[in-house]
Amino acid sequence: MAWMLNHGDGRSLFLIDEFGKGTAELDGIALLSSIVSHLATKSFTRGRPRVILTTHFLEIFRNNLLEPSLVTSELPVQEAEEQSERTEGTARVVCTVMASTDASESTSGTSNSEPLYELRHGISGHSNALKCAAKCGIPEELVERAQAVLDCTKRGFPISSRRQPSGPSPEEQLSAFFTSIDDWQTVDDDVVTKFLAMARMGTQ
Repeated sequence: MAWMLNHGDGRSLFLIDEFGKGTAELDGIALLSSIVSHLATKSFTRGRPRVILTTHFLEIFRNNLLEPSLVTSELPVQEAEEQSERTEGTARVVCTVMASTDASESTSGTSNSEPLYELRHGISGHSNALKCAAKCGIPEELVERAQAVLDCTKRGFPISSRRQPSGPSPEEQLSAFFTSIDDWQTVDDDVVTKFLAMARMGTQ
């Protein structure tokens, strides 16, 4: 990161993936927001580098840690090309999100998110961690418990003690999932991954 900030120019492409996640959350958020602001407002002598950044630090946008004038979810291609050639002034931080769709619902009402493998303009307001956990085979009662804890945390409510699950056992869930597949020879890799994850959880 230091090398990019000190040597980047108009011929540079910065690829920044989850910067700041390896330290304390508040420190990481502070570092990342200051770096993004610096890249957007710094004057460059040989053109402005292009930057592609991925992050789960949504607090940067929720808490307005960047100047509102710097952030946009839409930027015409022509303006994007023009700002990459500027050596002075400010650039715009163009925000996009990974597109997904809710493909189905479980008996508990938790929907399974299917990726569309495309970017759309916008600022993400939430993470799909629980949907991804369910898709990867984490037992349903654990996902439901995580959802309950998350809801209480967001609303400032006390978190109740965990109740013993009254639904099917892990073995019963595994058997039901196995028999729900008509032809295992043609299933997608995601289905096999989920089945293996459920099997591992059931033997622990």
